[in-house]
Amino acid sequence: MAGDNYIASIDIGTDKIALLAAEKDYDNRLRIIGYNICASDGVKKGAIFSIDHLSRVITKLIEETSKSFDLTLGLFRVNISDTHLTCSDRKGHVSVNEVVTRNDVDAVLASAISMSTPSNKEPLHKIKKKFTINESVVVDNPLEMKAEFLESKVHIVTVSSANVRNIENCLKQSDLHLEPNGMVLTSIAKSHAILTQEEKDNGVCIVDIGAGVTCFSVFNEEGIVQSGVISMGGDEVTRDIAYAFDTSLEEAKRLKEKYGVAKSSTLKEDKLIDFTQPEKNKEEHQLSSLQLSEVIEEAYREILLALKNDLKHHNLDTIIKSGFVLCGGGAQVISCEELVRDFFTRRVKMGAIPRSRIYGLDNILTDFRYTGSIGLLLHEDDLKKDDDVIFNGDDSVIGKLKKWTVKNF
Repeated sequence: MAGDNYIASIDIGTDKIALLAAEKDYDNRLRIIGYNICASDGVKKGAIFSIDHLSRVITKLIEETSKSFDLTLGLFRVNISDTHLTCSDRKGHVSVNEVVTRNDVDAVLASAISMSTPSNKEPLHKIKKKFTINESVVVDNPLEMKAEFLESKVHIVTVSSANVRNIENCLKQSDLHLEPNGMVLTSIAKSHAILTQEEKDNGVCIVDIGAGVTCFSVFNEEGIVQSGVISMGGDEVTRDIAYAFDTSLEEAKRLKEKYGVAKSSTLKEDKLIDFTQPEKNKEEHQLSSLQLSEVIEEAYREILLALKNDLKHHNLDTIIKSGFVLCGGGAQVISCEELVRDFFTRRVKMGAIPRSRIYGLDNILTDFRYTGSIGLLLHEDDLKKDDDVIFNGDDSVIGKLKKWTVKNF
């Protein structure tokens, strides 16, 4: 199959790497036409520590997928999880001569994104939010509206340049190419896959509990408000189990996945569970399912406390009226949803993929491991990264890019 007929994404995590390829149909919906998943290598806490190890895994994944689905894979979208990210909203303000023109929009957005960035960081996302006419009327598109003044707000996410280069070099070593604006913050990517516009407008927080890190993004009626990455995830839960019961990480992970309960009060009965302590002997030992769930709950509460503190630090805890939407492997532990609901006293639900924008292969659409890859395929919110023409008009750089997208997809 020719490589120009579809888009592809790679979700790189601490524990797994998920790949998807999709093509656009006549309704501009995406149809999944290829997929694959494998164990990750060379990644710790969501960041690459060995380009060689990771590139070998990705190269093999690409080769297997290309062969299985008769695809020529080369151009990709990819995620990034950066514990050093920073987020800010920048405002632009221009005077208008009677009605808002495209030049006015370009000028006000350019004013909003003009900023200095530390030498070790770079902008990852420049996301357009609402416009304000005459300091009072908030609109999505101000073109041709009467106005004296036009204001804009742009959400800017900056990340470590070193992490960006590591991802780019890894793809390059695997003989892959990154789409323009094709690197997306993990929680923003997943928000496209599982959040509705109504949830975003009412105030919602998406929480992705991964193996190495926990990522989150908060939205309200103006759009994205804040994102963050907490350097704790499912691996911390596994380590706490291993330490508590003096067992290996492999055995601790088995206990978590097979018997784990995140909220101990939901446990219906206390049972004895067989497990091994390989450092001492190979004989089987027993532990209480209640004790196991108490260890797991305590570990999850540490993650949730870090999240709560981060939300409070940015004064976001009061705007999350639609509650929390959970995703990621760490959120799959039994009663995790109940624990988060109890901890935040907010509505909580597990994320699910809507079929309005993407379809095909139901087993993939219902597999939480592919949520990030799906979100990457659906991502289209960024302004141009450069500080040049940025409005989504037909003659702008983004407009031309969209024409290229329509032409090729």
